Amino acid sequence: MRIQFLILCGAMLAVIPVKAADQPCDRACLEGFVNDYLAAMVAHDPKRLPVTPNVKFTEDDVALKLGDALWGTASGLGKYKLYFADPEAGQVGFFGTIQENGTGAALALRLKIENRKISEVETVVVRSARTAMLMDTAGSPDPLLLETVPSADRKPRAELIATTNQYFEAIEQGNGKVAPFDPECNRFENGMKTSGTAGCSNQLDTQVFNYIRKIYPRRFLVVDQERGLVFGFFMFNHPGNILWVNVPGEGKHDMPASAKRPFSVDVAEGFAIRNGKIRKVEALMTALPYGAKSPYVPAE
Repeated sequence: MRIQFLILCGAMLAVIPVKAADQPCDRACLEGFVNDYLAAMVAHDPKRLPVTPNVKFTEDDVALKLGDALWGTASGLGKYKLYFADPEAGQVGFFGTIQENGTGAALALRLKIENRKISEVETVVVRSARTAMLMDTAGSPDPLLLETVPSADRKPRAELIATTNQYFEAIEQGNGKVAPFDPECNRFENGMKTSGTAGCSNQLDTQVFNYIRKIYPRRFLVVDQERGLVFGFFMFNHPGNILWVNVPGEGKHDMPASAKRPFSVDVAEGFAIRNGKIRKVEALMTALPYGAKSPYVPAE
């Protein structure tokens, strides 16, 4: 009788549905949270969203109440949408265009999902109509950023992060050979191609980025193994005291006026890694006061 009871109980347990909160949040789920977030933001109604009691919200590295800042001025969505999904970490990144009181802007967004609720919202807003125009003119992301990497070719999370980290090492050292760049690598920042005709590696060899003295913290937050992508937030620190650089083969080049002042830049950056090499870099960024700190980084 006891055996029959246990068998019956086992059968009953087998058909009891798992609660939604206990189910993993896959790519479709994570992207759905982004879409719900954007819709709620444009509706100016954060109560639409399932959030944890202590949900954390920042805009341009300032901690705010969810519903403040862009939530009060967002007036529509643009055409461009790029998602970075990491079901293992429960995090999702996003680049997209928006309208703010009728003017184009760009948004970098990261959501952390815990038990089907939003626990962290990190945003960088690029309030530039030109950036929004460039991205919306492209219409959709580079197909490279959307393609699925065959299972046999997917790299471990740690390897994808390590490869990406070499990009920042190469910038700090002014040496393109430090990072494993694909020969076809290019970089887009705020909607504009900034790797020029030289490409990612050779451009760094010119020393033109030597005014960037330190990239810290480096926060690798979303690892999209299915698509070979890495997304995170990275603080570029510019002390303003590098007034010129010696470009090999060309000689002295003065830094532009914009680089001759202390400032930091919060860069939301996505990387496409193919065959262990950096194939594409896409970033949205905004300037901040020098030494600005992210509320997500523990105090040192």
